[in-house]
Amino acid sequence: MAEQNIFAELQRRQDKYADLPKATRDFLFTLSPEELEAFEASMDFGDQEMMAEVQRQLPEELRFGGEFGLPSAIAYGKDASDRAQIRGYTYDAGLPNILGLYAKSARGLGMTPEFIREQQRLGNVPDAVADNPLARYISSAPDYDPATGSRGITVFQPLGSSSEERAYRRPEGLKELSGSRYTLPQTITHELTHKFFDSPAFLDFLEETGRNSGKPLTSRKEHDYIESVESIDEELFTTPALRRMYQNNYRDVLNEFRQWMTPEKEEKYGIRMPIRSLPPEEPPSTSTVDKIIDFIRGR
Repeated sequence: MAEQNIFAELQRRQDKYADLPKATRDFLFTLSPEELEAFEASMDFGDQEMMAEVQRQLPEELRFGGEFGLPSAIAYGKDASDRAQIRGYTYDAGLPNILGLYAKSARGLGMTPEFIREQQRLGNVPDAVADNPLARYISSAPDYDPATGSRGITVFQPLGSSSEERAYRRPEGLKELSGSRYTLPQTITHELTHKFFDSPAFLDFLEETGRNSGKPLTSRKEHDYIESVESIDEELFTTPALRRMYQNNYRDVLNEFRQWMTPEKEEKYGIRMPIRSLPPEEPPSTSTVDKIIDFIRGR
């Protein structure tokens, strides 16, 4: 009877994941039932229920309706037809050095689509996940077009097999001696913000207003802005004045973008500006993500 149950479970996995890459299917056959349950629950971060849970776990100012939530809200998309693809990968040695990825468009890199396509053909465009022998996609990579950039983002999906992964899953996050904190919801927001900075609307805003000399933001400047509003331990952080300066600059950029964005431009770019909101009440949650967290904690 036990052998029949095992065979039935293996057949179920084979049928359910037939469309995934072979490497991913092989990986799924190595998971325990509990690990597979966690995987299945976290497969689709793009659906509204899962994103609502991500929003609930973020600080108020980073939620879609918060002061700094506009970029991730626009990048995520206004409806199901243009929803950002949010794909996951695992890592065989605790936490990877890269927790998330977004692939910029040629315009966002200051290049031409033709140049990027030629570099792809020559194999000169690296993929931090696909090229890393310790990492593997648990869903396919987001669609990518050099002319428009990646249709979504890639984020590390912890299965709770190490203390670092378990900390990364908790609301308080993985803490570093530098004062930085890392959580999965924050990584999703971080990468969606990169996608916003690469959007036609934001790039046109820079050109038309002369912000940043009309040029795309560098990766360093994007991180200066993004990291200035992410969670930290104040008593450990060593450059609070610099953080406040970047945060004020970032606030100015977003306020100018809000003023620049008219209803006509919303229609042109196919976006919807998020409505600024008050902090939502948080009733006790029995969501799938909380169940996964409880499982990882052994509750």
